Amino acid sequence: MWRRLKNFFFSVITYNYLCPDLKIRRLVNQALRHRAALSLDEWFECFWQHKCIAKSVVAFVYIYLEKYSGLQMARVRPSDRLERDLHFSLICWFDWQLNLCEDFFQCFGIDISERLQLCQFSTVEDFVAFLNKEFNSNLQ
Repeated sequence: MWRRLKNFFFSVITYNYLCPDLKIRRLVNQALRHRAALSLDEWFECFWQHKCIAKSVVAFVYIYLEKYSGLQMARVRPSDRLERDLHFSLICWFDWQLNLCEDFFQCFGIDISERLQLCQFSTVEDFVAFLNKEFNSNLQ
């Protein structure tokens, strides 16, 4: 009986470490609220098209990063810093990077799990450029 109660107690404690910080997520979304919300096409045309980023990669980021983070990607800009501005490691589930690799593989048939080191990306733009490079290198 005590063992079950102890396991339950530790599960509750561990869950708090692994789940997103909803307060910080809400604060980040509030900070982004003053920006215009761009559709996927607008986001692509304004920020990525002139940098020769594949539209399918942009669509992936726009859809999936919102799913992982709960942030409105329509208001996120390339210069936003993943940790300092968006607090990505705090607002996403602990396993979001694994989900990212799985989803990228499902969408494009490209395994990025060996090369993905999120600490090497400072901004959203750095991250998108990495995904685009992986996408382009596998087209050849």
